[in-house]
Amino acid sequence: MSTKKRVFKKLAEETKVELATQKVELGIMQDVKEAYNEHKQQRKNVDNTMNDWYSELFKVRDKFSKIENEYKQFKTKTFILEKAVEEMESIAKELGVQPNSLDFYNSAKALINTSKDIDDEFKEAKKLESKIG
Repeated sequence: MSTKKRVFKKLAEETKVELATQKVELGIMQDVKEAYNEHKQQRKNVDNTMNDWYSELFKVRDKFSKIENEYKQFKTKTFILEKAVEEMESIAKELGVQPNSLDFYNSAKALINTSKDIDDEFKEAKKLESKIG
């Protein structure tokens, strides 16, 4: 083999090695770029999802003030009903009549008793609301 052919052969081999190295570097750069873009998109997805979640959470928290107002009115109405029933019992006793024979007495007493369930529910809701902040 002539010297000229050996030189060209050697140059061709070195060029192949250099191109292969560049190809590997280009492949790694493509992998990093793809991983970077996928990570960046997923980060955006997570951020948007968390923002939506916080938005919904704050809406729930804001609705709690309406619950508090309704509950305060409920407590006032419960107090008024309790006083009216007590007065009904007192008058019935003075007249010698059994209160449970009077209209609305049994229904009113049952409603007062079930009002305690609302108290428990409100207390539980208040605990949850305090965790939301």
